[in-house]
Amino acid sequence: MNNNDLLGFGKILPLDKLIQSLEKIVGRVTKNYFDKKDIEAKSLEIQSLAMAKAAEMKIISAAVKENFDPNVGIEYNDGKLQIHSLPQDSPHNSNILPSCDLENRTKERILHQQAKKQINIESITSIAAEQLKEEPEIEDKPIDEDWLNRFFNIAEDISNSDLQTLWGKILAGEIKRSKSYSLRTLELIKNLSKEEADTIAKVANYAIRNNNGSFLFKGNQDSLAKYGVTYYDKALLIEIGILQPGDFTTYILHQNEAKDSIWFTYGNFVLLIERQENATKHNLSIIHFTKIGEEILNLLTIHSNLEYLKEIGTFLKRSDTQASYAYILDKNELNIRHTLPIPI
Repeated sequence: MNNNDLLGFGKILPLDKLIQSLEKIVGRVTKNYFDKKDIEAKSLEIQSLAMAKAAEMKIISAAVKENFDPNVGIEYNDGKLQIHSLPQDSPHNSNILPSCDLENRTKERILHQQAKKQINIESITSIAAEQLKEEPEIEDKPIDEDWLNRFFNIAEDISNSDLQTLWGKILAGEIKRSKSYSLRTLELIKNLSKEEADTIAKVANYAIRNNNGSFLFKGNQDSLAKYGVTYYDKALLIEIGILQPGDFTTYILHQNEAKDSIWFTYGNFVLLIERQENATKHNLSIIHFTKIGEEILNLLTIHSNLEYLKEIGTFLKRSDTQASYAYILDKNELNIRHTLPIPI
């Protein structure tokens, strides 16, 4: 009996876990729920209804102008109805539309808003399902219901297709491994401005990772400046909680008694450090990413700069320490499979 069995957790396909999680929020669903063509058809249906409603409003607007004062009443402009108040002494004041029209318009607005929210949720969950459909079985551990509620409260207002893809990735990641994304991370992503998002994406291209976390390399001088990462970029990411505060921290390669190997990953590359017996202590000046920063890095595609990687390898290289790099072929939490190393 393995540990999962002792804890009461079996195995489940990620897509089935997604369905179970979604049922807690929207009720019973099936795999057909995630058919993208279904989503597109529903979206087209609502768009058609909206177009029909717009045509109807144009007719109403024209009728009002024809039969009442042309300077007041209802006007259809740029896809929206504009309702102008009638003067108190207007001879047409007794012909104001019945108050029930306001109630109907309110109901239609609420219905339209709810339909848009439902389409947003279905679009995001279908993106998550697309990413999960080929994944192997995972631990059948339920996702925290508070997390699900917070996620879908945010997701229902996400209409932009790029942002929907981002939130689909978040949901898929949480399905595959619970607690991958904290509630604080959800709130931070929800509130990011375009400038902040662009800065995170730029700086993330220089994130080096290993078992001790993710960091930016500084070197003897601020090496990042030559790659376009400014002091203000780093200050902004410290302010919003992506980078840890402080001028810099230190990654220490301690003196060793036996030969050892250290690796760092960078996008599609791995940096390999081979140290001989009794290699001396070596300090590496770095800026650490926070826990939130680590979680956001998992959502981004890193566009590697090989010169940056070689600079780190050159900095670490000594008579008792050799550095090389290789292209990553495959990796998991325990192992990295790569091409033959290329010396630096």
